Amino acid sequence: MKQYALQQYEYHVWANKKVCAHLQELSDEVYRKEIVSVFPTIYDAMTHIYVIDCNWLTFLSRGGVTDMSVEYFQELKETTDRLVAVTQGKRIEELSQMMFELSERFREYIAEHEDIESLCPSGAFTARYIDFIQHLVNHGTYHRGNVTAMLRQIGHPGTPTDFGFYLYTLSQ
Repeated sequence: MKQYALQQYEYHVWANKKVCAHLQELSDEVYRKEIVSVFPTIYDAMTHIYVIDCNWLTFLSRGGVTDMSVEYFQELKETTDRLVAVTQGKRIEELSQMMFELSERFREYIAEHEDIESLCPSGAFTARYIDFIQHLVNHGTYHRGNVTAMLRQIGHPGTPTDFGFYLYTLSQ
């Protein structure tokens, strides 16, 4: 099952890299253009993926959270605000590098985790570590789709990042 978690995560990393590379081919103006959509800019969507991935790595590395206290949510908000501040004003090349560095830490976490199928608490709710990793991958897929829709909305094509295309590229 660990191999499956790694494959899913590798897909997530590949898709993020593809989107970042595609955005690097466009102007910074496109990346930062304000539009009426799910996010105010493509930059905000990409930053959101990065910040949430960071938060999930912290959550999983800590073994989840048993007490969803006010203090926990305050710490989560402060961490999120700090991560958003760190990404502030970053060009897509810089954010891409930050995503790459995070992916190295996340891969190491998955590789070293003894039992990816063990339960991880999230307050009164529990799920397997692998389920939370799958959620992270799905979250990224959803928001990469937002980026594609936003690009199309302002007259630019997206780039293919679906899982089937990823599997196809592996076979080439």
